[in-house]
Amino acid sequence: MTKLKICYLPGREFSYSRTRIFLKGMTEAGIDVYDCSGSGKGFFAYVSGFLKFLMKKGKCDIVLVGFMGHTLMPLVKLFTRKKIIFDAFISIYQTLVFDRGVLAPGSLFAGAARFIDRFACSIADLVLLDTDQHIEYFVREFKLDKNKFRRIPAGADDSVMYPRDDIEGGEFLVHFHGEYQALHGAGYIIEAASMLWEARFQLIGRGREFEACRKEAEKRGLKNVTFVAPVSYDRLPEYMARATVCLGIFGGTEKAAMVIPNKVYEALAMGKAVITSDTPAVRELLTDGENVLLCGSRDAESLTLCIKKLRNNAILRQRIADGGYDLFRKKCLPRHVGREIIAACETIKRSQS
Repeated sequence: MTKLKICYLPGREFSYSRTRIFLKGMTEAGIDVYDCSGSGKGFFAYVSGFLKFLMKKGKCDIVLVGFMGHTLMPLVKLFTRKKIIFDAFISIYQTLVFDRGVLAPGSLFAGAARFIDRFACSIADLVLLDTDQHIEYFVREFKLDKNKFRRIPAGADDSVMYPRDDIEGGEFLVHFHGEYQALHGAGYIIEAASMLWEARFQLIGRGREFEACRKEAEKRGLKNVTFVAPVSYDRLPEYMARATVCLGIFGGTEKAAMVIPNKVYEALAMGKAVITSDTPAVRELLTDGENVLLCGSRDAESLTLCIKKLRNNAILRQRIADGGYDLFRKKCLPRHVGREIIAACETIKRSQS
């Protein structure tokens, strides 16, 4: 059987998790991948990646424009007649306007962001998103055909994220990492920490809400909270391995209800018990009490009760950790992502016949 040949042009560098997982997954699934990921970051990464694409596009069967390739889509469409799959992964409009509050609703820039989302998806032959909830949002918000979309989970790189033995210390350590976006709801973690002096909290990262969280922890005199500067993806497992429980997201934004964040997949891959908000997106993959413990969104008391439940019940904690790891190995490995990409390509081929 002839190998599928894909030209992969992501908008983000190799070190970004979505890029590395797609590249690893496609290779493990037996796809011939022409990697057009750019060198460095920002504008120069876009330019170097696109130049690679121009040199390699003639060798492939299908072009896959990766995460943050929204603005690359028109150029790719202009320079190739091959079928194009677009891994949208996020809505720029929804993220900048409603999740991060960078752009004012109804503003000219918000309208431009919305146009970029819709246009990039409309010129693709197939669009990839991580959950059905996310797909429903794109269909509803941008008036797009639902048949144009396919769900592919985010996954995690199992060559980096995997269980480490005998690293947990004697203390009950609760771990969080992220960019302190609104959907993360890090403030609720600080509130929970104020009710759980017997547990220690490790929060890694920086972002928009970081300073407010740090000041709140200082105001409350929380000696059980440690703020850690951002660490590389390769070093993150060192910190996660020491944790007893890993946290997902707890914000009440629209986006929070539509996604399963990378940090949840990473914790599952590490074999850790995970607590995250009970959302429709999370329930597409995970089951409360079996492979995750779900709490209310924007609810510090609910989060506190879940942490206490896992602290006081080692059997439940281990069952959830084992169940999450088993699910990850069955459904969320990079090779599973690669197989889903093959299936997406077959969907395009069937539509042509």
